[in-house]
Amino acid sequence: MEYLKSLLHTKGHLIIVKNKVEAGIVPCENIQKALEYFTEENSYQLDRIYPAEDPSIIDISNGQEHIQLRQSTNGPFANLESIIDGKFDGIYIETIDLNPPIKVPDANSYFEINKMTNDSSWVVGRVGLEYRNLLHHQNDRFGASHIRINEGGVTSDYVHYHQLRFQMIYCYKGWAKMVYENQGEPFIMNEGDCILQAPEIRHRVLACKKGLEVIEINSPGKHMTARDHELILPTGKLIPDRLFGGQKYVHYKGNTGHDDFGFLDATNGMMSANTIHPQSDVIIKNECPFLFHFILTGTCELTYDGIQPLSAGDCYVIPNSGEFNLAHCSADLKVLEVREENKLSPNPSFEREENERGEL
Repeated sequence: MEYLKSLLHTKGHLIIVKNKVEAGIVPCENIQKALEYFTEENSYQLDRIYPAEDPSIIDISNGQEHIQLRQSTNGPFANLESIIDGKFDGIYIETIDLNPPIKVPDANSYFEINKMTNDSSWVVGRVGLEYRNLLHHQNDRFGASHIRINEGGVTSDYVHYHQLRFQMIYCYKGWAKMVYENQGEPFIMNEGDCILQAPEIRHRVLACKKGLEVIEINSPGKHMTARDHELILPTGKLIPDRLFGGQKYVHYKGNTGHDDFGFLDATNGMMSANTIHPQSDVIIKNECPFLFHFILTGTCELTYDGIQPLSAGDCYVIPNSGEFNLAHCSADLKVLEVREENKLSPNPSFEREENERGEL
């Protein structure tokens, strides 16, 4: 590792401007194996991962030494053992931004339907979570994932946060024990609960029921997930009105008797989410830039660009100004609805205020 150290130190390997460092770039044929090699055998720590559901970039560090692992299919690939032995091939130095601006694509949604089948594709992402991608044909302004954990009990999760402008987690099946920055003691997120994870709020999943399933909606669809090595949760503080990226944390409880999650005010009019229970033929015209429906229970028939029978686990996106019909609704039909409203909040990359952690 001495050769790599000397190469990194050639340019000083110091923070040259806030949040920017010189890093060794390591192309990897198998990025997960490379991560395990550096972190489990050679004292590096995981700092950031992008994206969480199918990582292609992973930042690791050891003191002031920074390495960025990059998934690659073309190579040339660095020999990791040779790096440790002091030989340096396939690695170059690049300035990387540890807190890059959030880039949100323009609003431009398309009709898309995704059905839950036995052949649905699941990929393993961060800390062993299994992800089913629900949006394949949008422009990454939004992302949606069906996430499951097959093993119950204490998780291997760590204190982390997400660099984005919107994120919500809906508990579809099971329960999870969660803890959030300045939101009191750990608590149970039950089936039917939903959490607005305000931008960059630190949090951690402590434990879960075997077979936990959640629905996660993000904007932008692809974003960095970063580990916080210093903050310990819970913080011992309860500050419910604290703002994170201009938004408030919200924990909606599904047993409250109302269907609106309370996200509209918490996001300054940017996003709303709720459950709906269509009981007869319904014709709806979408007036929002983004409208997402996920069938939680029951069955129905969607008419838009043809007729599609729907059941639990299916979802769809209706484009702006699109008119659609839900018919033959079963008595137990329950739909998760997420909308981007026409009143859009500013991109957080342009107005990052310093918070009490002393960060920008």
